Amino acid sequence: MPILSVMLGYIFFKEQLNNKRILSIILVIISILYLVLISIKSLPWVGIIVALSWGFYNLIRKKINIDTDIGLLIESLYILPFAVIAFYLITINGNNDFKLSDPPMMLFIFLAGPMTVIPLFLYVRGVELCGLGPTGMIFYITPTLQFLLGYFYYDEPFSLAKLVSFIFIWIAVIIYLKGFV
Repeated sequence: MPILSVMLGYIFFKEQLNNKRILSIILVIISILYLVLISIKSLPWVGIIVALSWGFYNLIRKKINIDTDIGLLIESLYILPFAVIAFYLITINGNNDFKLSDPPMMLFIFLAGPMTVIPLFLYVRGVELCGLGPTGMIFYITPTLQFLLGYFYYDEPFSLAKLVSFIFIWIAVIIYLKGFV
């Protein structure tokens, strides 16, 4: 997704690509190809679909040029009928966890809204302010934290191919973001 965001920013918003940024993009592409060709037996279709949908979501949000809060309100209103149907199905099947007899669960479910909306609001606002390329490269923080959680907490295996790819990607991110300092 970050590379797609950089490409979309370059194509649709004429975001500049200097030699350092081009080098970092090449490093990331090499890293991804190395990882896919060496250690993965099949294409990660789910990851590709998520990258495409998130990248084009960012493009559309930036292209529409609407205030962040109004845009999120419109998106929420668009999703509201689906949420109502889902809540109805959950309730009639007896799977409703939002009960007065379980206040801690009620609190967690209640806080799920702000815990989702606040980071999304800040991310969309960041895309509006600094463009698709920089926010795309900063987006590598999320998979890095997921990797650290998986490796240190869930004891997931970590191969040499993944380490090489990880190092190349972070060198590329540092080179890319160094252009803003």
